[in-house]
Amino acid sequence: MFSDQEKIAIVSLLIEMANADKQIAYEEMITINLICRQLQIDHNSFVVGHGLRCEHAIEVLKTMSDDKKLKLAQMLVDIIDSDQNIDEAEIALLNHVGQKLNLNDILS
Repeated sequence: MFSDQEKIAIVSLLIEMANADKQIAYEEMITINLICRQLQIDHNSFVVGHGLRCEHAIEVLKTMSDDKKLKLAQMLVDIIDSDQNIDEAEIALLNHVGQKLNLNDILS
C-alpha cells in the first residue's frame, strides 16, 4: 500500500513522535516495531528513515492519498497512546504533521 519512499518517511515520523518527549519508552519501541512489521519495512528502510529529517519526511508524505494520510495519523496516535503518557510535545508534533498534510480538511 505504501511506497518505499513513503515507508522511509513514515519511519522518520514514528521515531520523531516516540522521541518527542525526549525519551523513547519501551512501549513506544514495541509499537514502532509492530507498525514496521505490518508495513513490511525492512532494516535498510528503517535505518534510512531513522536518519531522515522530520520536515523532509513530511514533504515526501504530502502527495499521499487522503486514506494513507489518515492511516499515518492513526499510527502517530498509536505511538502517543502506547506509553499512557501524553506529552505536550507529542500533541504539538501531531498537530504540526496534521497541518502540513492538511488533515483538518480531510477530516471535515
